[in-house]
Amino acid sequence: MKGKKLKILVVDDEAGVRDLITYLLESMGYIIRTAKDGLEAVEIVANEEFDIIFLDVHMPNMKGTEALESIKKIRPKQTVIIFSSSSDPYYVFESQAKQKGAFDCLYKPFELDDLLNVINKAVNNKVN
Repeated sequence: MKGKKLKILVVDDEAGVRDLITYLLESMGYIIRTAKDGLEAVEIVANEEFDIIFLDVHMPNMKGTEALESIKKIRPKQTVIIFSSSSDPYYVFESQAKQKGAFDCLYKPFELDDLLNVINKAVNNKVN
């Protein structure tokens, strides 16, 4: 992965979240594409490959968990990291998302360091 710019899809129905993540990650050299909901994400993934997909859970038209399942059917080895706006002290949601193929979960609001750490973790997982 060294020397290659990571291509990341950010899927969230909140434009502010998409814009902020895009701004932060593009300034660090990542190639960012966005989608406003799960349906749009699935259409994009059918035609383009990504190193990492960040996928919000609560969206209109197609929930993140449904989009996750559809994405995994199209690209079984795709690295998908789920965003959730509610923290679960027992990690039930995280466990369910991982059973459906998510690589990891981030709970909103998250810090930039959390975002970068999960990206590094995903990249290191692909290298190993």
